[in-house]
Amino acid sequence: MQPLQYFTREGNVYTKKSQTAFFCLLALLLFGLIVFILYNNPTRGGIVSSLLIGVFAVIIALRVTGKLKIDVNARTISVQPVFFISPTEYRFEDFQNFLISKQSFIVTVNATAAMIMDKNGKRKSVMLHQTMFLTKPLQQVTMEIAGIMGLEEEDIA
Repeated sequence: MQPLQYFTREGNVYTKKSQTAFFCLLALLLFGLIVFILYNNPTRGGIVSSLLIGVFAVIIALRVTGKLKIDVNARTISVQPVFFISPTEYRFEDFQNFLISKQSFIVTVNATAAMIMDKNGKRKSVMLHQTMFLTKPLQQVTMEIAGIMGLEEEDIA
């Protein structure tokens, strides 16, 4: 197995590296938009829209604290979206497939990689990675996870 770009390894536990730069940049852009709106439009509507954008920016900033751990020995995947939500455990057997979705308007604006899990008969989507303008990193993330989980090529197609 080649060196992992998106994961760190501690024994047989792999932890996904956080997308700190991506999420912090998005949050900073939204906070900049808030300043722009409040400076140019200090009316009630401007304040309300700034509050909504602020909540969205805080949610994005909190996404940096999320963790995804894969324990190869226990054959479990632990997902914690933000630091104050308890982790959800999935078994390797719950894995169904990977899903890469992209939104395009002339160019790719947003692309997301997710794992589709079937836990207790309920279909769950676990976000793995998100990018703007590119989809190749998403394919690399899914290939790294497939390698860690020991999935064969026909299992992930």
